[in-house]
Amino acid sequence: MMQSEYDIEYLFQEAKRRWLKPAEVLFILQNHEKYELTQEPPQKPAGGSLYLFNKRVLRFFRKDGHSWRRKKDGRAIAEAHERLKVGNIEALNCYYAHGGQNPNFQRRSFWMLDPSYEHIVLVHYRDISEVSSLNSSTTFSF
Repeated sequence: MMQSEYDIEYLFQEAKRRWLKPAEVLFILQNHEKYELTQEPPQKPAGGSLYLFNKRVLRFFRKDGHSWRRKKDGRAIAEAHERLKVGNIEALNCYYAHGGQNPNFQRRSFWMLDPSYEHIVLVHYRDISEVSSLNSSTTFSF
């Protein structure tokens, strides 16, 4: 799958203000070896934060200290699942979770459908009610 080059610093800044587009997420996942993978789940990451994980090494990367909306049984987190296309090809799995107390705080977890890369996960947190600001304290852990 041919991808145009993106400026990763630009993507970091954009992640503060908006959800990354599928092609941008795919670019980061395809080039994950250029970035440092997060070794421990972050505790209560702020909106705009991006993390890369190897889910074979860190199985519980979702244990981030936030309270997420639960299914009716109250036991499992209610995550929506989607397959995203880049161009006309399904390329990404995406799991969405909404905050338990603040439904505007959301987490999206992405990984490639390609079996050789499906262990690399990009997790993006956003508070969609926040007014975008370049000066906000945002974490990028790569």
